[in-house]
Amino acid sequence: MNDLIIEDWVLTKEYMPKNVWHHDKGITGGYIQDDEQGQRCYRVVGTAAQIKAWDSEQNLPMDEVYKYEPIEKGSYWDGIVCGERADRPTRKEYNDKYKADLERYSKMYAANNNKILVLRTA
Repeated sequence: MNDLIIEDWVLTKEYMPKNVWHHDKGITGGYIQDDEQGQRCYRVVGTAAQIKAWDSEQNLPMDEVYKYEPIEKGSYWDGIVCGERADRPTRKEYNDKYKADLERYSKMYAANNNKILVLRTA
């Protein structure tokens, strides 16, 4: 459990089809599907070696990667992710949620025969 790493991956923006169809009153007279720009996000759970190997296999268009870990007082993320504003959790609430998530992901990881977990978050 201690060697598990949790990372949040944000892929570069791409155009994805929406499930909205419009009637084209122009030349074709048919229906067209709208596209919208969106990002895909994943939570990746595994060991450092598993994550590195999976990343090199997939070759995904990465925009940002964040390590999901407890936040210590005075760290860079203290005050950005938690604390200071009413709409953010306190550091204790954030760290308690992290511990609960780590326990849940550890059980999922074990049930998956200790293979990497890639969970779509957006």
